[in-house]
Amino acid sequence: MNSTLSFDLELHRGDRSIIAAATLDAPSTGLLGPSGSGKTTLLHAIAGLISPSRGRIQIADEVLFDSKTGIDVPPEKRRIALVFQDGRLFPHWSVKRNIMVGTAAGSEATNLADEVIQLLELSPLLSRMPDTLSGGEMQRVALARALAMKPRWLLLDEPLSALDTRLKKRILPFLIRVRDYFKIPILHVSHDVGELISVSDTLLHLTGNRLTGPSSYQDLLLQNSSGEIEAMNMLTATVETNQQGEVLLRCGEMELVSTAKLDPQCRSATVRIAPSEIALSTGSLGDISIRNRIEGKVTKVHPWGRSCLVEIDAKERILAECTVESCRELGLEEGRMVTILIKASAVHLYLNG
Repeated sequence: MNSTLSFDLELHRGDRSIIAAATLDAPSTGLLGPSGSGKTTLLHAIAGLISPSRGRIQIADEVLFDSKTGIDVPPEKRRIALVFQDGRLFPHWSVKRNIMVGTAAGSEATNLADEVIQLLELSPLLSRMPDTLSGGEMQRVALARALAMKPRWLLLDEPLSALDTRLKKRILPFLIRVRDYFKIPILHVSHDVGELISVSDTLLHLTGNRLTGPSSYQDLLLQNSSGEIEAMNMLTATVETNQQGEVLLRCGEMELVSTAKLDPQCRSATVRIAPSEIALSTGSLGDISIRNRIEGKVTKVHPWGRSCLVEIDAKERILAECTVESCRELGLEEGRMVTILIKASAVHLYLNG
């Protein structure tokens, strides 16, 4: 079924206007942008909670908003579910009633709700009240409520921003399960680049008063040399060994060691390494305690705010952040061989869904 979402809008946020136009047909799209750029405003317009100043929104051939013809389909008829960062559960209803509130009558809706409950592992919580839930549990219930409505699109407005790192690592696999199991297209807002890359196939960037994309993270990152978008290395890894406080990982032909705690049964994970936590060497290392030492070749050096992003081919593409002076002193240019140095503690792991 065609669920392509397209929009061409002018929105007002305070005393400024936002121009946003895109066609989204990927299973999952991430939306990046600084605080106050208008990301939530855009989601609210798509969901029908606010009306744009002008423009058009449609899903496949169905027009949801058109300022020229006066079409403005109300939110409850758009079949677009919006999950807020604070969950917004009904405090006087049980978890089960919160999940079922937007569902239609009949066995099909009940069966869908049961599927959602099982997928998000909510069965033990159904009789509980929202004020007895943890932050992560509340977000899973809010996500379940949205999915049980059988929406055509799922909009996520920073659903993990209020959670600590431990809870984020637990909830991310549930988002990945939702994406892969229900096949409902997702537009996901977050400040966390790693979170978006983990879940999204393509990215949008809203800054100033204009939306750019959709495009790949790499293209979006390197087209914005101001350094406004957080640079991050995200790699898919298989777990080779997990013992004595160290996890040995294989990312394609590259091996990495991490000191992150990982469930002994886990066999795959997403590796996250900040370019700022990577050092480069062009000479002899001698004795050194850093566990990850990887040979690679510089493919390009990109201006990056007040520093540089060095792009390296190490069988996997790696980005390292260096000062302009370090790049000059080390002679970092295309074709230069380097050793990539990464502390095991800088190799962060997230479970795959």
